Amino acid sequence: MNSIKINRDVNPGTYKIEDVFGGLKQAKILEKVFGSKKELTDVFFNTKLVVDTNHHYMHVKNEDATIVVSLNHLQNSDAVTLYLDIVHELVHVKQQRKGLDLYDKSYSYVDRPTEIEAYIVAVEEAKRLGMDYDKILDYLQVEWITPDEHKRLVTHVGLLP
Repeated sequence: MNSIKINRDVNPGTYKIEDVFGGLKQAKILEKVFGSKKELTDVFFNTKLVVDTNHHYMHVKNEDATIVVSLNHLQNSDAVTLYLDIVHELVHVKQQRKGLDLYDKSYSYVDRPTEIEAYIVAVEEAKRLGMDYDKILDYLQVEWITPDEHKRLVTHVGLLP
């Protein structure tokens, strides 16, 4: 994480991933996610990152795997959250490239296999960074899920004691 430099001083627009998340391509977790340096290099070369002014965090467009980041999130969230979020979204990029529907409405958000996989990777990385249990639980708590859904998500990622 120390080698990753987050460029918070960008304007809304389209960038390469490394223009905003410098050094991210060297993150070991991404080698594990993509399986080969060749695929990882291809993802970083061909995936657009759009910074916009909408009030969300990050998401991946289902149609073309573009990563969309809120300028507010980029400028105001802590570096670890941004790092875990971009790792999570890169899992979605891999899923989209495999033809998976990232937003399959037949599942609730916390039960959607694509979300579970992405959160498992983010939690694995959070543990590697030394985040304690409570901080990881807090990371998994997003405002669009209920306490019961949060508990299900925590269970899905293997965190419940």
